[in-house]
Amino acid sequence: MSLIKLIPLLTIFLFITAAAQSQNAQAEWTLNMENSNLSYGSIKKNSIGESNHFQHLEGRITEQGEITLMIDLSSVETWVDIRNSRMKEFLFQTIDFPVATLRGQVDMEKFNHLKVGQQHSFDMSFDFDLHGQTQTIDTELVILRLSEKTVTVLQNGIIFLDVEKFNLLSGLKKLQELAKLTSISSSVPIVFHLTFDHMP
Repeated sequence: MSLIKLIPLLTIFLFITAAAQSQNAQAEWTLNMENSNLSYGSIKKNSIGESNHFQHLEGRITEQGEITLMIDLSSVETWVDIRNSRMKEFLFQTIDFPVATLRGQVDMEKFNHLKVGQQHSFDMSFDFDLHGQTQTIDTELVILRLSEKTVTVLQNGIIFLDVEKFNLLSGLKKLQELAKLTSISSSVPIVFHLTFDHMP
């Protein structure tokens, strides 16, 4: 085949490849951090509750339905500077474990059939990697389609984490000692709403 005939074929091939890559990119959903939140609660002295959150999250949903959420543990916000520092140093130990990762799988057939204004419940299992330990979390999520290019993911109920399963108990006791508290609960409630945008 002559080079003259080969050039148009190469052009067509490159065009098809670029189009396929563009479609794959469009099929992914990216976390909108400004419209998302992940918070956790703590209870000290048996009755005093506090709510903290993380300021930096990254996440996506692929065309295959793989959900990934990465939590920057150094972005923890407790509204008290010294407490933020202690959380990072003694509890999360962010120098060695800077990120927590949540991974799961959503049924994309149901996901893609959601119309604007509709919502659907999904029974899901996630692998949560925190402080070098991985635990499976079973929960029900509600996905609400706000527009053609925006969805919000909510948990249907509160998720509780046992810090001992993630080797965080010694760090929790250190926080209790530093703050001179009689108790801090080792069961931690998690709540979130995550907004994903369909990016071109």
